[in-house]
Amino acid sequence: MYTKPEFAPLSRDEVFGLIEAAAFATVVTAGPQGLVVSHLPFVLDRDRGPSGTLVSHLARANPHSALIAEGRETVVIFHGPHGYISPSWYPRNPVRDSAPTWNFAVVHCHGRPVPLDDHATARHLLQLVDVLEKDRDDRWRMRELGPGGMERRIPDIIGFDLPIGRLEAKFKMGQDERLYDTGGAIRALEQNDPALATMMKAHNAHRQD
Repeated sequence: MYTKPEFAPLSRDEVFGLIEAAAFATVVTAGPQGLVVSHLPFVLDRDRGPSGTLVSHLARANPHSALIAEGRETVVIFHGPHGYISPSWYPRNPVRDSAPTWNFAVVHCHGRPVPLDDHATARHLLQLVDVLEKDRDDRWRMRELGPGGMERRIPDIIGFDLPIGRLEAKFKMGQDERLYDTGGAIRALEQNDPALATMMKAHNAHRQD
């Protein structure tokens, strides 16, 4: 992934936080016929492996599942806050001669998937539901599938770990633009995209006029 030193994450926790907040990712695996792409939910185990481990699942009917079972090289792509940055937000100082751009945060996790057995797949599904249903009013629980509900579905699913072998992160938040221009964009975004504005503030807090 092309990046610049200015776009480095503030910390490993920030990278992991983006993964956990996004939860859903684009999965790309190289196969004999070319690239195969799926879109899957993930749980991150921060403490398993030197760079953490992702856990997910997909339907066995999905042709991608054969490549996962073979452990082929895979990249998982998570997106954080992003949006168009208009020069109309920049001050005329004396002119607003910077070009439009797009600010974004993205994380690429490279690794080789390891298939899970049925027991580990069931455990992953329980954990995924717990993560996604937490803090919901009248949250749903897996036992509501009824007797045999999980057992009927497991044969049609393949779970997998993806130990993260290489972690890439890019937080392009206006760090390479004039500070007063970035400040103008932040003020505009506070009204319509506060998540992006907050991240831009954090990544430009160290800069001085």
